[in-house]
Amino acid sequence: MYAVIKTGGKQYRVSAGEKLKVEQIAAEPGQVITIDSVLAVGAGDTVAVGTPLVAGAAVKATVLAHGRADKVKIFKMRRRKHYQKRQGHRQWFTELFISEISGAGQSAKADAPAVSKAEDLTIVEGIGPKIAELLRAAGITTFAALADAKVDAIAEILKAGGSRFASHKPDSWPQQAALARDGKWDELKTLQDELVGGKAK
Repeated sequence: MYAVIKTGGKQYRVSAGEKLKVEQIAAEPGQVITIDSVLAVGAGDTVAVGTPLVAGAAVKATVLAHGRADKVKIFKMRRRKHYQKRQGHRQWFTELFISEISGAGQSAKADAPAVSKAEDLTIVEGIGPKIAELLRAAGITTFAALADAKVDAIAEILKAGGSRFASHKPDSWPQQAALARDGKWDELKTLQDELVGGKAK
């Protein structure tokens, strides 16, 4: 069974159990959302086409994560005008797991995978809201993930975010994250007292 849905101004053909990336949706990871804009529902040789929507049809999806797509580079030039302009854009997206399709008297279901709740990475000294956003977009959403990350890999994430982030030194971040992961808050505070902006004094 499949459905054709509309979200974010785009149309997608989906089936229960599939994952897909759509334009960003205001919902938290782990939250179940219902998409009512169903343009068609099909099962075998039977297809119900809406005018424009299929009455009573709905698609339930679980929000897995939010992220940013690969950078699109834009270059503008006006010849003989000494004008050149370079830009980059990374579009936000939401990854969904299609858990249930209902409509046209039928339904199909699939169990959603477990979604780990994002943790407040700004507890780590040196990480502000913007950098936490970059890390989440790269899939680092928990203290455990940050503790396991290589310093060079974190530096690459910062570099990809632009020059304002590339200057940050993440050397102590995995160590701080490991203490937060293990609940060793007193040890974390002691370590942070020895740091300035996440760097050794």
